[in-house]
Amino acid sequence: MEKDTTLGIVCAVVSAITFGSTYVPLKWFHKGDGLYFQWVQSLGQLLVGVTVALTTTPAPIHPIAMLSGMFYSIGNSLTVFIMDGIGLAIGYLLWNTVTCVVGWAVTRFGLFANPQQHPRSDWLNILGVVTVCVGGAIYAPIKHIPSRVRPAPWTNEPGAPQDVRAYILSYCLGSFVTSTVIFFFYAIFKKNTPLVNAELSMPSIVSGILYGIAVTTFFMANQHLDQVIAYPILSKAPGIIVSLWAIFLFKEIQGKKDIIQLYIGIGVTLLGIALISLSK
Repeated sequence: MEKDTTLGIVCAVVSAITFGSTYVPLKWFHKGDGLYFQWVQSLGQLLVGVTVALTTTPAPIHPIAMLSGMFYSIGNSLTVFIMDGIGLAIGYLLWNTVTCVVGWAVTRFGLFANPQQHPRSDWLNILGVVTVCVGGAIYAPIKHIPSRVRPAPWTNEPGAPQDVRAYILSYCLGSFVTSTVIFFFYAIFKKNTPLVNAELSMPSIVSGILYGIAVTTFFMANQHLDQVIAYPILSKAPGIIVSLWAIFLFKEIQGKKDIIQLYIGIGVTLLGIALISLSK
């Protein structure tokens, strides 16, 4: 499929904003142990997946894409514990650092049968990734202040399509199936009395829609831009958006020292992103 750099950049911006805003609708509500939230969120993702499938060339369900969605759902079931433990911004930034390095390594060295990609400047590319990791290390010690919430009323296969949008429905379907299975066994474990906060339903669906848009534009951006360049940038930029939400809306980070440390971390991260961009 022919690359469109302009479309790639637009998708990258949309992906960064929506990824960075995915969990914002949930911050005001009690999420319990998070398993109800992750199930309802997968419904929002599936809505996006179905919409994309209806507006593109019909494609079969792809098992590898489903498997990717399943892995996401397993990790997403732990999101609430991460948000409550170390905060939305720090958790997201650290997660971004890990995905940045893994995603970069997969495309840079051709791991897991992926085509190997070489930037024009190897040393700038590697220096940029290392700098991004240093930024992640700066974030780690920052303390967060828990947000107040409303109390819950407890009662590459051969011949595969080149357009990445053909895989979105499979990804979202895999996420939904896994989330449903997790919630099913959770309900059994809780003896059919799962912790369900009705007020969490709509925010969870909105969160899922935001995530579905983020995933779609993320894959489109990677398709139209070089992955060895785009992936590190796309995996770190949402963390900066999350940090802005955490500081200015949720007041999650308040201490002067911690805010300065966060700004330094963001600055180092942006420097790393700039070096990666220049390595093209």
